[in-house]
Amino acid sequence: MLLSIIVPVRNEIAHISKSFNSIIKAASKLESEIFFVDGKSNDGTYEWLRNATKTINNCKLVINNEKYVSYGFNQVFNETKGMYISRIDGHTIYPENYFNNAINILKNQSIDVVGGPAKHIGTSWKGKIIATCMMHPFGTGNSKFRISKKEQFVYTVPFPIYRREVLKKIGLYDEELIKNQDDELNYRCVANGFKILMSPALTTKYLVRENASDLSKQYYLYGLYKPSVFKKVTYGYKIYNYVPAFHLLFSFLSLILIPLINYSVYYILCYLIFSLIFSYRKTKGIRAITYSVFIFATIHYSYGSGFIAGYLKSLFEIVHPRKKYN
Repeated sequence: MLLSIIVPVRNEIAHISKSFNSIIKAASKLESEIFFVDGKSNDGTYEWLRNATKTINNCKLVINNEKYVSYGFNQVFNETKGMYISRIDGHTIYPENYFNNAINILKNQSIDVVGGPAKHIGTSWKGKIIATCMMHPFGTGNSKFRISKKEQFVYTVPFPIYRREVLKKIGLYDEELIKNQDDELNYRCVANGFKILMSPALTTKYLVRENASDLSKQYYLYGLYKPSVFKKVTYGYKIYNYVPAFHLLFSFLSLILIPLINYSVYYILCYLIFSLIFSYRKTKGIRAITYSVFIFATIHYSYGSGFIAGYLKSLFEIVHPRKKYN
């Protein structure tokens, strides 16, 4: 078997049809097997997948009772037979030659893991602004797969394809992480001397959350689990990961100090001015600019508050030995 594709999903009914069709079409180009691992969806995703996979011979639908990606991927890994292992998800649209291009890169270059940039897509006007903010350096910092289309070596990449021997050597997902498990695994890859390439030939369309509430939950969890990732593997640690947390603290201090130090308000004003400038450059109209400023703040403060909570939690948590899979 050339390629095994593992697709952990949960409550993806809004996007699963488009994502599923793109996966099946891309996988049909080569010898492959596909494992859809449903984390006990309660929105009809499991039922949809059960019907859709009935007549496709190389598809298998599995229930992940633990719900989260780490468990779902690890649960089926030992059932896979592919020389290459792909971990993708159900709210992304993949180009027709995604897997072909990935395997050609792995076969012809000294690369161990490959993935591509993720073009963020929103469907509603709010979703489109959220997508724009998520792909802007002011919104998400130095997240290469969001802000760059250039081919380059990276620390982490979405929807990767691994050489099987890489995972056999370093192990699978850390099941203590329900978010950022991809970052932790990819940091571990690089820390062990493996190379991760981001190639524009593997550009995907990532379907974003369509409202600020869901976006806030997403980024809060990203922040919450990031300190645990760094406690487990320090390779991916960068000082800019702390910026949203410091920004939240400085914002809070500037507000409470206004009665004592009037010019402390300048910190918030400077932040709003930069946010307005970047919003104006990327969006048009008062409604769009206002919402863009709000989304930038949602990303920054949600991630920052999650990071602070996660950092405090990590001070007291015990890092358990990672389970190995053969």
